[in-house]
Amino acid sequence: MIPDKHSLLLFKVGEYRWMERIKNGHLSFGTLGSFIQIAKMKGNEEQGDADEGVFARLRTGDAKIKQMQKELGDDLEIIADGNFVKLRRKSSYLIPTFCFYSYQGQDLVNDGQKKIGLQQISHYFDNRIFSGFANDTVRNTLASDRTYSMLILHVEPFKFKVGSALALNKIDNAIIRHVNYKEFEKEEFFIEPTDKREELFYKFPKYAYQHEARICLMNNPLHSINDRFALYIGPWADGRDGALVRNQLYFKMNAEIVEVTP
Repeated sequence: MIPDKHSLLLFKVGEYRWMERIKNGHLSFGTLGSFIQIAKMKGNEEQGDADEGVFARLRTGDAKIKQMQKELGDDLEIIADGNFVKLRRKSSYLIPTFCFYSYQGQDLVNDGQKKIGLQQISHYFDNRIFSGFANDTVRNTLASDRTYSMLILHVEPFKFKVGSALALNKIDNAIIRHVNYKEFEKEEFFIEPTDKREELFYKFPKYAYQHEARICLMNNPLHSINDRFALYIGPWADGRDGALVRNQLYFKMNAEIVEVTP
């Protein structure tokens, strides 16, 4: 029995040169601030997100706004949004983050034929996964290191490599979680800002097609939003650990869907 939140396969999409570096064992963490900047400065709302790190959307005049001003002081950013405001911690801009696409047990059910029993299930990636994360204009030029490519990551080897590298580098409080796209469906929401920075794992529903999971290094803030954090996890073995492909693809798998009674 596969739990709904259990990852079956992981993927990373980007230019071939960067995907090859990951395959060779080099993870590069960008800051949340860089994702915000990509959306605001470049207009790329697939790779970027102007609302990264937002922990609240409240009506103007809500008592919680003054409460957060008192608790967070200069670290609080207040973003006007019509009759509402969104709240974010400025310090969240500097948190190193590595993102990837996670195909979960619940996705298998959603992709199924809406019936019980053994069946072949297909999964098609939203085209924005490819066009937003690499140069789509060079997709047919295989000699280019800028053509979009996809890393297929086997879950357990990836978790082991990342966990070992974090321990070796004495990096504590690294959090790996799936992104929640449901909470921000509400007109108003509030996520208590704590040291765990749980708001970094919430995004607006329009990004649900990204099926995102991410690693955030909470205790390793960088000095600038343009800085990056490098983590060496060791090279990949083709087939055993995953694969690197230069094509836009979909995949099929056989699964038996069963009804679970509470």
